[in-house]
Amino acid sequence: MRRLSRHVRGERGATAVVVALSMVALMGFGALAIDMGGVYAEHQQLQNGADAAALAIAESCAYGECQDTADLFVKANKLDGDATGEVVGEIGESSVTVQASSVRQNWFGEIIGVPSTDLQATASASWGWPSGGATMPLAFSWCAFYAATGGWDDQGQPLGDTETAIHMIEHSCTPPAHNEVGGGFGWLQGVNCLTNVTAGEWVQSDPGNDGSTSCKDFDWTTLHDKTVLVPIFDEVTGTGSNAMYKIEGLAAFTITGYCFSPSANWNVTKCPADKQVLGHFSNYVDLSGSYQIDSNATHFGVPVVKLSA
Repeated sequence: MRRLSRHVRGERGATAVVVALSMVALMGFGALAIDMGGVYAEHQQLQNGADAAALAIAESCAYGECQDTADLFVKANKLDGDATGEVVGEIGESSVTVQASSVRQNWFGEIIGVPSTDLQATASASWGWPSGGATMPLAFSWCAFYAATGGWDDQGQPLGDTETAIHMIEHSCTPPAHNEVGGGFGWLQGVNCLTNVTAGEWVQSDPGNDGSTSCKDFDWTTLHDKTVLVPIFDEVTGTGSNAMYKIEGLAAFTITGYCFSPSANWNVTKCPADKQVLGHFSNYVDLSGSYQIDSNATHFGVPVVKLSA
C-alpha cells in the first residue's frame, strides 16, 4: 500500500505540471484570440473612416470645391479617435484615394513579442455625371427641363425651388420635344416601375393611358415629396408604342404632385384631363452608387459620387 501511495503521488505531481503547461498554452491562445479580435474591430473602424473620408472629399469636389477632410473623418470613425487620415498623392480630376492609419497596443501580444500592431486601410471614391442606371420609366424632354430651369447653361448653376408643371402634352416646347409622343414627358418600358437607361442610347416607349404597364401595381405615394433621378431625352422617333426616346442624361426632380390617371393623382385638380408632373428640378448629389459615371456625360446638375472598386 505504501508503494502504491508513492506512485499515486508521483502521478499527481506530473499531472499538475501538464495542467500548468496546458493552462499557459490555453491562456496564450486566448490572449492571441482577444488581440486578433481587437485588431479586426479597429481595422474595420479605420476602413469605415477611409470610406467616409473618400466619399466626403469626392462629394465636395462634385460641388466644385475639393476639401481635404481625410483626417477629420478618419478620426471621427475611430472609437478612440487615435488615427490619422491623409489623401494618397493628389486629388485627381475625378477621383481621390484616402489612407487611414493607426497603431494598436495589444493587450496580451507582448507575451509573445508583439506589443503593437500597425493598421492601415485605404478607400477610393470617384465623381462625375451619371450616364445611366435604373430610373423611373418616365423620361422628361430637354425642352421641358430647359424651360423649368430658366435656361440651363451646363455651368453648375443653382437650380431653384420654384414649382413647375411638366405636361404630357407640352405646347410651349418646339420640335422634337413637342409632338404626339414626346410632349413634356413620356413613359418608357420597364420592369417593376424601373427602367435601365444609358446616355446616347434609345429606349422604347410604353405610352399606356395609365402610364407604363410596369407601374401597374406601384404605390405612387412613396414618391410624395421625394427626389428621384429621371432621364432627359433630346430626340424622339416613331409614334405610339413604336416610339423611341434618345437619352441625353439624368436629372434630379423633386415630386410635389402628379396626374397620371384617375387612380394615380396627387395634388392636381384637373385630372385626368391634364396629365402632368408637378415639382422642381434640383441640384442633387447622388451617393447611392447605383449609377454609371461618365466624365463626358451631359451635366444636368446631378453629380454622382461612389466608392471605386
